[in-house]
Amino acid sequence: MSRLCSIGVCLAMALTDIRPVLAQSPVRGIWGREILSQPFDKEPFREIRIPEWVQETIGCGYTLSVMGTEARAAAAAHGVTLSEMGFVDPFYAYYDSQLLKRRSPHVPPERLAKDIAEYKKLGVRILGVYPPCLQAEVWETHPEWRRISTNTTEIPVIDLVKFPHGGMLCLLGPYGDFFIEVLAEILRKFPDVDAFSFDGLHYGGVCYCQHCRADYRKEVGGEIPNADLNDPAFRRYQHWADRRMEDLVRRMQTRLKGIKPEVALVTWTTNAGRFGHFLSIPRNMPARMNLLLDAPDQELWLDETNRGTTIVPAIANAYMWAVTNHRVGFSEPYILSHGNPYGKDSFPPAEIQRRMLLAVTYGAQPSIAVAQPPHLQQALYDCMDEVQRRKEWLTQKSPEPWGAMLLSDNSRNFYSRTSGQAEERYLANVFGTFRTAVEEHLQVVLINDWNLTPADLAKYKVLILPNAACLDERQVAAVEGFVRQGGGLVASLDTSRFDEFGDPRQNFALAEVFGVDYQGAPDLTATPAELDENFKLAIGPDYWEKRKSVFDFRQNVASPLNQGRMKTYVNDEPVTFKGAAIRVELLDPAAQTWGTFEAKGVAGAPRQPAVIARQHGAGKVVYFAAGLDAGYYLYAYPYQRLALKHAIQWAAPVLQPVAIEAPMCVHTSVMRQRKGETERLLVHLFSDLNTTGQHALPVDDVPLREETVPIHDIEVTFGSEYRFSRIHLEPGGLDLPVERTADGRSLVTVPRLDIHAIVVGELQPAPRTTDSGDQR
Repeated sequence: MSRLCSIGVCLAMALTDIRPVLAQSPVRGIWGREILSQPFDKEPFREIRIPEWVQETIGCGYTLSVMGTEARAAAAAHGVTLSEMGFVDPFYAYYDSQLLKRRSPHVPPERLAKDIAEYKKLGVRILGVYPPCLQAEVWETHPEWRRISTNTTEIPVIDLVKFPHGGMLCLLGPYGDFFIEVLAEILRKFPDVDAFSFDGLHYGGVCYCQHCRADYRKEVGGEIPNADLNDPAFRRYQHWADRRMEDLVRRMQTRLKGIKPEVALVTWTTNAGRFGHFLSIPRNMPARMNLLLDAPDQELWLDETNRGTTIVPAIANAYMWAVTNHRVGFSEPYILSHGNPYGKDSFPPAEIQRRMLLAVTYGAQPSIAVAQPPHLQQALYDCMDEVQRRKEWLTQKSPEPWGAMLLSDNSRNFYSRTSGQAEERYLANVFGTFRTAVEEHLQVVLINDWNLTPADLAKYKVLILPNAACLDERQVAAVEGFVRQGGGLVASLDTSRFDEFGDPRQNFALAEVFGVDYQGAPDLTATPAELDENFKLAIGPDYWEKRKSVFDFRQNVASPLNQGRMKTYVNDEPVTFKGAAIRVELLDPAAQTWGTFEAKGVAGAPRQPAVIARQHGAGKVVYFAAGLDAGYYLYAYPYQRLALKHAIQWAAPVLQPVAIEAPMCVHTSVMRQRKGETERLLVHLFSDLNTTGQHALPVDDVPLREETVPIHDIEVTFGSEYRFSRIHLEPGGLDLPVERTADGRSLVTVPRLDIHAIVVGELQPAPRTTDSGDQR
């Protein structure tokens, strides 16, 4: 109880319920399956078990708290079933609290009871709001709880006249326990609260307050180092702080669900939807923390600073769903024309529907700010109605597995190491591969670091590791076993060259799987370069720069790369590749070199293996020593997409079960829905066509789509393993005639796609069998 001693005698009296929180006593039934452990875990990590009402919620609509009765009723009529209500703001509590003494003079005593009654009458669940990192009263009365962002013991001081909200508080110390107790107090006083939301549930990447220092010394030993991810010691601190942040949320769930088992955390997360936030390194919260939230919600910005015209908004929504283990995640499209400066100037109403249905396509539920300017209000309602028309097919779903692609939070953080370089060093590899999957309609879903286990990988046929540098030994063993037992693998560049702390290895941990040894940076001078012997100890910031240049790429025309359009676009001619590459030496005499690279314009430059393919056990592997995946995002040529596509298809032991013939602007995803006795396949089709795309200055271009160009006759072919009682197009209920192909597959044609539609295949129940195996 030493932590409580610093709170003071009066507060200690009010916090008598904290002792069971600190002991992390379990609440029966709130935890789900165990997740792969991370450094400094003190107990098994389990994802939260999501209440049924959260799983069925698609109408999360914000801003009802600032609306009048009539506007709230309209919001509910258009599908809002969950909305926010403030209980604490950065200055005051809105009720008589035993913990926060400053009660808001702006909120009448009867206000909360009146709003709660109105929400309940409308059938809208209450999402209680408390912004945790800013609280003026706590900042003023407990300076020892303030976050210290630089390596000093000096407690920050802020002019509370100019900045009356104070500064950021440290959630990793005693204030975290206080914060949990305020939530518990709210829930006891207002049992109709259904969920909580927090604007900024993170620790800011590093804290040097006295409590963090003391806890770090006690648990790890030594002092918290300077915030520099090139320092191995700081990389260890970040893992430690991540675990502290996760433990706060774990304690919070235990405490709150002990009061009301169905209460949920439906709150903001730091994901790729707000790309600037996603680039924050050191990270503000670990991706795994999303599994402790019943339904995380991300801001989805499509402005110029957040890569609105690129593949990033699509991958942001796919990632939002992935970090929940493909359960429930919300994504709020911001209705803004530009973000610099922020505004809705001449925002086209048609664009609202585009942004909401993009989220739907990739498995996220589109939350939305309901209150809009008068000229956009009805258009927003119409878009909310479009989501409601699809409600039947948006819940209780999971990806239909074939291909899995890793977006590694550890690699993004510990391999990229700086915010300014994260996009180019690591994320570009993922984005280029994801772009390939979108444009070639490959049935690929995103997975996370913790999904690299034998159990999670077993459902997939092909695994894609775009520059997945940071892998621990358990993940390496899982990948090796997956391939040895017949799975396909496509990997690039530094995959497995670093461990879970970002410490470099001398060789790929997956060297025997790839069939190559690491040999260092490319030789751009035609002079043999020796591998730096000190590499195993440390790498400097210039490591990535030494691997970058301009090369000639040549494909082996006898390889599986040289098929289809590749014959037309490339064939036996050299083509330019600009990007990262590394030198490797073949270990396996049976390995095939499908492509080579050589320094462009350097006389006598040796040709190096760029694409290597081989058999490993029962599986097939393609390794890219040249980062064609990153190239397809940063400096794109069509041949890069085709090379990646052919590698993925070759490595996969079977064809993808659902094949789609559509223009490259059509995004697709395939899901399986189970509701009681009903089982369906859902094929989402989304047109990302922008008739004014790429006409503006690229760095400041944003998608503001004003018109729709219909796309006709999209073909969807289902594998012979599926048996359907009906296939129809939704919304609208149009039955799609089924043609049987010569190999027994089912082919349907979607006559017209405007923006979004779902091909729904009603699956016949599997034949029942007796114990003897006879079908009935």
